[in-house]
Amino acid sequence: MSEKELDRAGILQQVTDKKLTQAIAAKSMGLSDRQLRRLMVKYRAAGAAGLAHRSRGSPSNNHLSQALKDRVVELVRTKYPDFGPTFASEKLEERDGIKIGHETLRGLMITAEIWKPKKRKNPHRTRRERRACYGDMEQFDGCRHDWFEGRLEGGAWATLLASRDDANNTVRAQFVAYEGTAPVMAFWGDYFKAYGKPQNIYLDRHSTYKVNAKNALDDDTVISQFERAMKQLHVEVIHANSPQAKGRIENLFGTLQDRLVKELRLAGISDIESANQFLQTVFLPAFNKRFCVKPAATADVHSKLHPSEDLEAILSVHSERRINRDFTIRFKSQWLQLDKVQPTLVLPGKRVVMEERLDDSIHIRLKDNYLAYQKLGSKPAIASKLPIALTSNPGNATNNAKPRNPTTPSPNHPWRSFKIKPQQPQKALTAVA
Repeated sequence: MSEKELDRAGILQQVTDKKLTQAIAAKSMGLSDRQLRRLMVKYRAAGAAGLAHRSRGSPSNNHLSQALKDRVVELVRTKYPDFGPTFASEKLEERDGIKIGHETLRGLMITAEIWKPKKRKNPHRTRRERRACYGDMEQFDGCRHDWFEGRLEGGAWATLLASRDDANNTVRAQFVAYEGTAPVMAFWGDYFKAYGKPQNIYLDRHSTYKVNAKNALDDDTVISQFERAMKQLHVEVIHANSPQAKGRIENLFGTLQDRLVKELRLAGISDIESANQFLQTVFLPAFNKRFCVKPAATADVHSKLHPSEDLEAILSVHSERRINRDFTIRFKSQWLQLDKVQPTLVLPGKRVVMEERLDDSIHIRLKDNYLAYQKLGSKPAIASKLPIALTSNPGNATNNAKPRNPTTPSPNHPWRSFKIKPQQPQKALTAVA
């Protein structure tokens, strides 16, 4: 079962215990009431295992063969290159005797770069109702402001990271130096450990949360470090297209720029560490007690962290590097030398994932194994005889892959009877007067 299905099982259990209504649970999971009732029947009959689709791992009964897909793409490319998917599907059936759905053909044409999907018009915007359950959606943002009114060292400004629950207005906040990947990862790491995983996080299109480069706008595979981490944790990230879309968190910053600034002034606080302690122990408890509202449902839909979810590894900056022939890795102006004994087979040229943890440590991961290494001051000289591979047996500190020794041909080897004919001298060319 996937972790998403296990998260659904937790919500269905609350429905079974009558802590949550079916309508609210369906809206929380993004399902229709009818689909939720189907899931409830499977859950009551077989528990969490009943939520796994029975057709998982088997091909569709109506799937097209690869040969037919290639033929259809070739016909469209040669005969109907400027046709739309609907019109092309009609002509394929009429003129070539191939019946294929226009949506299936649309997908094939997009994959083959014959057709580009058209952008749809923005829908009419209406006021969105609050989510019904606590933990269903967290609105999140950062605000850079002169929170200390010039009292911070050097007159610098600070950034306040804050999240606000969409159902009951509960606020969690923390002062940081800037709105970057590492501070945001640390904020959500503390949140997940204390409360669990919310179903959705609603935020803006800041470069920390979304890759906004022009060459990456149409490529769904290019995601930010934050999106990658939330995807691994099965937390959906929703990007707002305007400040008004996440108005509750924007209104919060307007209130805090008035109230919190004055509270920090009255308390005489002029550094970030003291401000964070003041936030957690004094300001936020009183603020939440006054401004929190009663949600439509009393259920808490936060998902628990699974044992397989290593927060320190997930909430880190990931980047790829290639292993050199001398089993070194170049990473951020430093050289890392892999040890001889490793938990798995290591070959030169393999790509590894470099994890920069929040504690500034660096971990090298090859698939699901972490490699042992030593830091080097500069690049070492390449040895004359390089090992072919590092051992994958941690119990034996030996390298089984040894270089081959040179061999001498035998006296009667055919190579010795081979003679090279002397080359005839070439005649010089004479110029004709």
